[in-house]
This record gives sequence, structure tokens and C-alpha cells, in this order.
Amino acid sequence: MDSDAFRLEKTLTYQLHQLSRLIDRRVDYSDIQRIALNAGEGRTIAVLGYYGTLSVIQLARLANLDKSQASRAVVSLVEKGIIEKRSDSRDARAFELFLTPAGQLVYTDIVDLIVQRNEVALKSLSPREKQTLFGLFSKIHQNLTD
Repeated sequence: MDSDAFRLEKTLTYQLHQLSRLIDRRVDYSDIQRIALNAGEGRTIAVLGYYGTLSVIQLARLANLDKSQASRAVVSLVEKGIIEKRSDSRDARAFELFLTPAGQLVYTDIVDLIVQRNEVALKSLSPREKQTLFGLFSKIHQNLTD
């Protein structure tokens, strides 16, 4: 690529990172009255609530957190009574993670925030444009996982 023609703001990764940061700023987990959460904890609850029982490694992958971030979030959320760790019946060295009843309530609040955030981000798009956008995301994802 010709360095004179290179435009950082026109790269996919730059645009996605900018959008991700803007979207993350729109989610204020402090709006959740039940508990104080940081972004990693909020994402952890969202993923665990959606997928159900997970290991820390599965959680990290699905929440797009590195293993240490996921582990810290789990420790904090266990201390807050939001997540419960149980020994994995198939592997005594591993743990399965579950939302507690209090965690289920927080998950409901987080889902509401996610829905609101998506409505704000996509409000100017027509249904067809939304379908096209998500179809393009799917194609890009497929390109990167092949």
C-alpha cells in the first residue's frame, strides 16, 4: 500500500475500535442500582447469563477478555455474590461458573442496557441497512476465522 494513500481513519480496525469505544462509553454500568460494576464484570455477567454454565476459559473467549481479565472479574463477582463457582463434575481441577439468583437480576438489568445501547447506535439505520450491516459483519468474521 502506498504510504501517501494510507488513511488510518479508513481502516477497518481503526473504525471498529473507535465504534467499540464509543459504544462502551454509552453503557454506564453505574446505572445498575443493584451493584457497582466495571466493564469487564458487566461483560462477564452478560455472557454468563446468555450462555449459562461456562468455564473461565470459555467465558474469556466469549466475553472477548483475556484470561487474567476474566479471572479477576470472576473473583470480584464471586465476592459480590453474583457468580457461583462449582467444581466441574468432569474435571476436579476445573470450575463451572453460574449466575446466582442475585446475578440473574443484574443480568436482566444488563440486557436492558445492551438493548438501549444498540437502539441508540443503530437508530438511523433502516431494517434493511441493519440486515446488511450484520451480514457484512458475518462475512468479515468468516474471512478471519477461515
